[in-house]
Amino acid sequence: MTTTYLSILMKHFEQMQIEVAAAGETSIDSESVLAKEALYDCHRFLFVKKGEGQLLLQDKSLPLVKGTLCIMLSGTAHRIVPTPGSTITLQWCHFRASYEDRDLYRSLNLTQTTRIVNDEEVATLFERIFQQLAHERLTSRLRLKATMLELISVYLEHLSIAANEEEAPSHDLQKLEAIIQYIDNHLADNITVDELAKQVYLHPNYFIMFFKGIMGHSPIQYVNYRRMETAKVLLLQPECNVSAVASKVGMQIYYFSRMFKSHTGLTPSRFRKQGTISAIAASEEGERVT
Repeated sequence: MTTTYLSILMKHFEQMQIEVAAAGETSIDSESVLAKEALYDCHRFLFVKKGEGQLLLQDKSLPLVKGTLCIMLSGTAHRIVPTPGSTITLQWCHFRASYEDRDLYRSLNLTQTTRIVNDEEVATLFERIFQQLAHERLTSRLRLKATMLELISVYLEHLSIAANEEEAPSHDLQKLEAIIQYIDNHLADNITVDELAKQVYLHPNYFIMFFKGIMGHSPIQYVNYRRMETAKVLLLQPECNVSAVASKVGMQIYYFSRMFKSHTGLTPSRFRKQGTISAIAASEEGERVT
């Protein structure tokens, strides 16, 4: 199920706008720890730069060690408690997103903490966030958004989906898994909304709302997206010409060429040629290095 989960997340993150409200670095020792839980109306990224402790949530306690990256959705009450006699140093940022669905993220059963392999990379990203917030340059907001997307990418790359038999995927996500799998297995066929709706026993009108509410695109828009992404891979295979690729993704060659150019900015032939040139250049560069 991991691929489906990440596909859903990536679709949401691709479309959302991010606004960083505040960021900083805080050290908490055993004596200064607050007894009251923190509750924010924005999302929080927390990164353990030094020390160790516990992240206390309503129903669980999660260990915090150097290199732990946490994400707290808005409205999540939590408390950070350092190990007795020690100090924990946290880098943090508060952000809001214009395109979000908290119930969706919670239903995905994502882990709220993950251990980062290269903790210096994340510490550097937070430093960049601090710097951009401290300056009002023309490009500061763009650089800040780019850094936040990079931080989110690091989180996703290290993300482990909770695989607890007692916390099985929701019924809706099981349906979505079946739909996405069906689409990938039938790209060469004439895929219709009615056919997709039948796979999960939903009325077509309700199915469209169900699918778009989670994926951010209509079913047919997603089918065409998958066709174009699959075509990009096939076009780089020497044995597949443009006509064969169009057939493999279930499209007439003229319509395929027009949609592919709209999707990539290049005709299929040009994309194929450009990919071959890039592959040759990369191969020659590799030979020079060795």
